[in-house]
Amino acid sequence: MYTVVQMPKHLNPETIAPEQDAGLFGVDRPGVAWDWMMQTGQPPEGDDWVRPQVSEAWYRCIEEYRLSPRTNLLRPHAIMDFENGARATSATNLDVRTALATMAFNLQPALRDTSVSLLLADSAGTLIHALDAGSNLGPMGRRLVRLGESWNELIIGNNGLGTAAVLREPVAFDGKEHFSSILHPFATVGHPLFAHDGSLVALLGLITDQRSSAQTLLGFVRIAGYLVETNLFECQAPGAFMLRMRLNNISAGLTGQDCLLDGLISLDEQGRIVGATRTGLNLLRAERHSDILSKKVEAVLGVTLGDLRACARQGEPIELEIPHGWRLKAEFIVRRRPEKDIVQSSRVSTVKGGSRAAPGAAPGRGAKEGNGEEWRDAVLEAAQQKAINLQKQKIPILITGESGVGKDHLVRMIHAQGIRKGRPLVLVNCAAIPRDLISSELFGYVPGSFTGARTGGKAGKFVEAHTGVLFLDEIGDMALDLQTALLCALDSSEIVPVGGSKPVRVDVQVIAATNSDLPDCVRKGAFRRDLYYRLNGAQFWLPPLRERPDKLGLIEHLWELELKAQGVDERKTLSAEVWDIFERHPWPGNIRELLNVLRSCLAMTTGRETQVSDLPIDFLKEMSASAQGDEEGEAALSTLAKWRPSLEAKALADWEADAIRSALAKTAGNISESARQLGITRATLYHKMARLGLRK
Repeated sequence: MYTVVQMPKHLNPETIAPEQDAGLFGVDRPGVAWDWMMQTGQPPEGDDWVRPQVSEAWYRCIEEYRLSPRTNLLRPHAIMDFENGARATSATNLDVRTALATMAFNLQPALRDTSVSLLLADSAGTLIHALDAGSNLGPMGRRLVRLGESWNELIIGNNGLGTAAVLREPVAFDGKEHFSSILHPFATVGHPLFAHDGSLVALLGLITDQRSSAQTLLGFVRIAGYLVETNLFECQAPGAFMLRMRLNNISAGLTGQDCLLDGLISLDEQGRIVGATRTGLNLLRAERHSDILSKKVEAVLGVTLGDLRACARQGEPIELEIPHGWRLKAEFIVRRRPEKDIVQSSRVSTVKGGSRAAPGAAPGRGAKEGNGEEWRDAVLEAAQQKAINLQKQKIPILITGESGVGKDHLVRMIHAQGIRKGRPLVLVNCAAIPRDLISSELFGYVPGSFTGARTGGKAGKFVEAHTGVLFLDEIGDMALDLQTALLCALDSSEIVPVGGSKPVRVDVQVIAATNSDLPDCVRKGAFRRDLYYRLNGAQFWLPPLRERPDKLGLIEHLWELELKAQGVDERKTLSAEVWDIFERHPWPGNIRELLNVLRSCLAMTTGRETQVSDLPIDFLKEMSASAQGDEEGEAALSTLAKWRPSLEAKALADWEADAIRSALAKTAGNISESARQLGITRATLYHKMARLGLRK
């Protein structure tokens, strides 16, 4: 029995000022209602204050989960199983996780240049993948989107992801509609993702500090969830055949978006239904998957498998009439997928034809041994193929992304497989060449054009790249006056050497790369608008390592390459604790940093398994610093210290003390400035100084 408290009459909703309306649909007053709950410990009564969905969620938080609205601390989900010394098993198996992360990655362009972070959690609400990683969400937002953080409703109260798992439907919450105060600055949206048998397999969600956009994002996540779930069904559901169905008359059936979406059901070779999407379930007027699974298609649709195959062979549309009187149009699809390639839903922890890797084993190794396929860089290969097609039309290519994500490697891949392979590939680092020399480096010079010039002159990079590819790296750092000359060269395909007067015609494919925000540079006047659009014929964004859907597979692949490169005879592996750190580390240096860490690990490892003590100390400190956006970062540092021998933990404290002393010395004892340089709060700095016995 739930207990409710009647709000006093002087707080009548009609008397609340319009600016206090903070609800998702503009008719509820969650701010006032939450404050009342904060005072009384009970949610208010009546739908005038909060939506029923919010009220019911608050009741669950108080009555079932025994949460307090005053609780504002995060309790991260334990990724590690310390008792067994292995990684804790995720509620979603690794194969499905990787597939879902790849699908979520493909949604990234729709969220580019927004303050929205796309999240993917397993069915238990534990975050397993994040895009944009909360870069615009502030310290608490960055904590919320750390891998391993729990969004389960019984941990942090109602939220888009956690409540979507409970209700099994898309939901959105805005500001103080959230039970926990840590979520009040944000809007959260969630969509449950189901397997072919109706089991909850994962959660797709969004978080933003632009709370007014919650309703729009709810519509976006509905569409995105449908696309991801349908893609997952087509790739992972069992069955030899599939039916793609739609209402014959969309005005006489389902309401809302379901009447516009295709429904899918999967059939085995005997014509039994072995899977269905939720839209497919709705089209068949079934309430749950158990109503149709394992039944013959003839019993459900009134048509035999032979009839379906005959219609498909004749190229005729298949019209079905289900018992409830609805008429459906259907497309019969022969999938012909080998049984060994079919991955079960999250209820099954094995892959047909092989077993999953044991806990603590390198992620992805079990799958690779099972099918004999080598790891492939899907992110770079997809960009490479598109760029090769663009090369045929001589369209300029702009590659963007953080430093160290592999932009130069992608350019070499494009050149090696493109129509200009075998021709010159000339690389120019626009940030490394002195400003007074870059013009002569790019365009060359004639003899005697300036003091110190070569007797025979110099051809320049454009001429060297003639008939080939010219790669302009760090283009955002090029001086404005040289941008004008570059634009003229690109427009006319002619260059004039320094000191010369006769133009030289060149044929080059230009590929530019930058880690700068070029549109922002254009707005600030630091980069020419016309040059930006001239270079931006087609743009490819490479994700940072922390956001790559195949991050663990890439780490394992590079580890294997390092073993071969260093000629290590004895088989060395990474421990479960190291894998956990690699998965959750922010990797600000991206792949370049990863390579250095792996090489250092290999050099330091004395046994057959790399331990946390073999990791570079600055790498561990980097991870600790990323967790100290607030005072709770201390807990993460303590946990990390437990993984190391006591001698190493003491050394970490010494380094921490040295860092604080250095910051205080540089700022002449200014606590606020020292805290800013260290990336922690003033309160955290005072706490650390007291613990370490330090003074100003």
